[in-house]
Amino acid sequence: MKGYVLLFGVGMLTACTSVTAVNSRQDGHLMVTSRARWDLVSWNRVRTAGLNEAEDYCEKQKKQMHTVEIHSEGLRGVTSQSVEVIFDCI
Repeated sequence: MKGYVLLFGVGMLTACTSVTAVNSRQDGHLMVTSRARWDLVSWNRVRTAGLNEAEDYCEKQKKQMHTVEIHSEGLRGVTSQSVEVIFDCI
């Protein structure tokens, strides 16, 4: 029973954010944007979703992710939150 509750909790957390596909920028870096689907989602959760997507992308290429910049917008409970992760796979 505890396993089902844990899986449900993890599923709900991932449903709280949306993440774009990884895109190339003109300056040679890669970028991914994560957004909160609900106003009550914490900035940390939105940031973590973007970082996880960047790490997964680099791991598929058997490389390590190096964060270049992180930009955030929005205010919890007031406006939509989004986080832009700019990174390289080294």
